[in-house]
Amino acid sequence: MTVYPISPLSAQAAWPQPAETVWQALPTPRQVSANWKRPDLGLSDRLFIGAVVNIPREQRTWGMLNWLSETFEVSRPTLYAIGEKAKTGFMSPPNRAEVTAPVVQPEVLQKMVAVTPNRMKRTVMSLILPGGVTERSLRACLQTAFDEGRCPGFVSKLLHEAGRRAGEILAQVDHSSLGAVIQARDELFVGRAPILLMVEPKSLVITGLYATADRAADTWGCVLLFTQDRRVHIKGLAEDGCLPYAASCRAAKLDAAIQKDVWHPLEDVRKVIREVEREALQKMKAAEKLEKRLRKAWDEALFDTWVALEEQSASLLEQSSRLRFWRECLWDAVELVDWRSGEIRDRAINQWLADETLNGIRQLPHPRIQHLAERLAAQVPEMLTFLEAITQPLAHWQAQLQPLFPDPLTATPFQAAVARLWRLEHAVRNGQKSFAKSAAEAQQRLALWLEEYPQLQAQAEKLLSLLEAVVRTSSAAETINSVLRPYLDRRRECTDLVSRQCFLNLFVLWFNMHKFARGPRKGKSPYELAGIDLGTEDWLSLLGFPPD
Repeated sequence: MTVYPISPLSAQAAWPQPAETVWQALPTPRQVSANWKRPDLGLSDRLFIGAVVNIPREQRTWGMLNWLSETFEVSRPTLYAIGEKAKTGFMSPPNRAEVTAPVVQPEVLQKMVAVTPNRMKRTVMSLILPGGVTERSLRACLQTAFDEGRCPGFVSKLLHEAGRRAGEILAQVDHSSLGAVIQARDELFVGRAPILLMVEPKSLVITGLYATADRAADTWGCVLLFTQDRRVHIKGLAEDGCLPYAASCRAAKLDAAIQKDVWHPLEDVRKVIREVEREALQKMKAAEKLEKRLRKAWDEALFDTWVALEEQSASLLEQSSRLRFWRECLWDAVELVDWRSGEIRDRAINQWLADETLNGIRQLPHPRIQHLAERLAAQVPEMLTFLEAITQPLAHWQAQLQPLFPDPLTATPFQAAVARLWRLEHAVRNGQKSFAKSAAEAQQRLALWLEEYPQLQAQAEKLLSLLEAVVRTSSAAETINSVLRPYLDRRRECTDLVSRQCFLNLFVLWFNMHKFARGPRKGKSPYELAGIDLGTEDWLSLLGFPPD
């Protein structure tokens, strides 16, 4: 019968110090607290570890901490943590009379927040939007903050109820304060299910976001009608080359100017260049293999094949080089302002350059290039719509500018200085750092104009705003898609059209009422920029979850 617990160490490894004897004398029944992370270490074990760890290093036998770690099967950080707790628990403060219990003032007690059902719902909604917290993380957040959790059914029901309320609120919003606007539209896919988006590019107000079963022309026509029902005056549409778009306007009987996105066709040209170069590389590799075989043994047929491959690869490289040149010309054809001279482009000049570019592309015989030329020919006329849209506002601005200049010819260099500065700053904002020096010089040149003619300050700002308002792409819709997609990826409730539409309603209401944290719209929400007032800046209060 053993009175003391037997050491798991062998006799040879036993510590030859009094610490070994004390450790063997520890009682077998151990007192354990529920708050301890290591329940296998009792109170006596912890006191023993704390006593050994707190022995001064110069008095502590070498290797004692290693022995503790192996004996109790704990890491060295755990040993130090237990030692620190033992030290702080037994060491009394210098003057115990100075230590007094904190007095909780009545006003502090009144500030303590109770976990009411409304606060729980408001917290859940905030964790989802804008938090983007997943279901499992949401329960962990609630448990940490409130010592309470909520099941997935509670969250799903809350999202459905709040989404229906958000849909009712959005249906009553009056967008007439936007005036006649260009609407950017695009599609986002969740699996194979499409989401159709309508957004106003200047303020980024989402005027429509719908979960649908398809993206046919009739479906898009219904979206256009729904958008107009919300009192949105559509004077134009910015879109990519999606085929149902044109038929949807006819289905909705909408007569609006169409601006095809200028980025997507140019990106298609880049992809074709890469495909042709990849094909040329394959021909070159095949020719190299044949060349190695010809060096070993001459064969007239293999030689003819090698010659054909060399000619084909050279022809493909030549076509890709020419297509790269014509791509730069097409970029120049869809420019609003010439960055070299500051000239604001004319539709006739850009149309001529685009037509010459298409003629040059058609002369390249590769099938992919020919197919590309057909697509570009169908899209180029609507890629230059923005030049027609700016004609009348620009003429009105020039009429206001003429009285400020005795000589009409002097107004042209001033206009070019302002327009060139806008174009170069726009390039710098898009990451083209090579234009930074030119942008700084253009800014200094405009500053000289304003120093000599201070009355031109307002006109310069008007022209900058006019150029900034020009819509050439559907990038506003792409921006909304990039914000929305991560939220949809984290929501398992959005499995059918009804639940997905409820969540989209919440996203639209939150996004239109949230304040931008950076950029030119910093500090304002899309609804504020559009002049839409819903009576409050808190979207959760509109849904019926006001602060407690």
